[in-house]
Amino acid sequence: LRDVVLEGTRARLRPVLMTAAVASLGFLPMALSNGSGAEVQRPLATVVIGGLIIATALTLFILPVLYMLFEKRSLIKGKPLAGAVILFLMMFFPSVINSQNTISIDAAVDTALKNNLRIRNQRLLLEYRQRLINTGNDVQPALVSLEYGQINSVYKDNRFGITQSFSFPSVYARQKSALRAAAGEEQFQVALGEAGLKKEVSSVYSELQIMRIRKNLLLKNDSMYAAFLSRASLRLEKGESNIIEQITAETRRAEISFQLRRLETDLETMKLKFMILLNSHAAYEPDTLELKMQPFLNADTAMLKQHPAVRLLIQSSQLSEDQLQLEKARFLPGFFVSYNNMSMRGTGADNVMYTGSARFQSAQIGLGLPLFFGAQKARISAARSGRAIAANSLNEGIRLIQSQYSQALAAYRAASANLVYFEEKGLSNARVLFEAASRQYTNGEINYLEWVLLNNQAVMLENEYLNALKDFNDAVILLNYLSVK
Repeated sequence: LRDVVLEGTRARLRPVLMTAAVASLGFLPMALSNGSGAEVQRPLATVVIGGLIIATALTLFILPVLYMLFEKRSLIKGKPLAGAVILFLMMFFPSVINSQNTISIDAAVDTALKNNLRIRNQRLLLEYRQRLINTGNDVQPALVSLEYGQINSVYKDNRFGITQSFSFPSVYARQKSALRAAAGEEQFQVALGEAGLKKEVSSVYSELQIMRIRKNLLLKNDSMYAAFLSRASLRLEKGESNIIEQITAETRRAEISFQLRRLETDLETMKLKFMILLNSHAAYEPDTLELKMQPFLNADTAMLKQHPAVRLLIQSSQLSEDQLQLEKARFLPGFFVSYNNMSMRGTGADNVMYTGSARFQSAQIGLGLPLFFGAQKARISAARSGRAIAANSLNEGIRLIQSQYSQALAAYRAASANLVYFEEKGLSNARVLFEAASRQYTNGEINYLEWVLLNNQAVMLENEYLNALKDFNDAVILLNYLSVK
């Protein structure tokens, strides 16, 4: 098999090399040209020549090796074959091996709500509060006593008793009500945490999308100024321009390089934050199918009272009221029941001689009346202050969320108007400026300073569009957060 492969490769070596060499030499003048239209010809020629070189290597080296591995797979049980296939994919299709998963905004939010550790802890705390509700009927431990000695006479007797104390029944009811209110408060805390997490995930998702577009824009500008620098250097060598044109291109390209490095750092930081929010080890990338966030406008501002933050404050107010009623209920008397059993030796009140084998029993019931009221009155006074604080916090919270919604709505309308301008005119104007500047500079109608000025204006328009898109998405994210129920 090895001799067959070597013979076939030897026979095909000359025709394959001749075919590739003829085509490559034919495109070589285009790849080295610097005249009019070279900006289009050079990339095309480079792609063709590179493709021919790769195709030649594939035909003469990779395909014969793969053929030998396929033919011998029954002997080597497929293991080297799998390695060769993986090596082939890594060499020619690295994007298949290192590809990152894209994720939609809805899927990202669902993943975060499912995996985020902060939300998990809040849900566990809610479960903890709910299980505490049954402790509202907690009764004090019973008191068991044992007594031995000269209880009734000079003879030694024994006595044991059991006593159980109870609070007033309304105390237990108030305790359960307060515990239910605390569990309800934690439930709205979970809802508020989920709403905040959705807002945070949406914000990071949008920021990642915009950063990727900014990176592509910088890469495009870098390529444009690289070509401009090449032309400026060639013109300087021929004496058609001065050193200022080359320095301008070098300076502008260095600025773009600095911006790219800073953006790469920010992009990696934002990706890490996205992974932490999703609590995932996979490197997810936002898809680019939809750059604009979709708003869920709520025409009825009264529905803002259904926001988890407001309902949390309402529940906190209810909890403070339940705690006040609980402290008042503790003013009510408690009661206890007791059972006693004892032996007796000696002569009893009935003039009967007892030897200690007989047992005598009794029961007791009584009330526990508070004699000192100062501490409990202080607790009730503190509970009233807590209720007033909760009421003030509720009123302030309602006004604050209404104000935030009004401001977010105004920001959304302004950002929407700006974005419409860029979508309808701004981006098309930027494309016209790019094309016109490139065409006129190539034809010698404008100098390099005018070309730089026009390109900077076009880049500024594209950057302003991204800023408008970011402002729009930020306003939509805040509106959706305030409109959640």
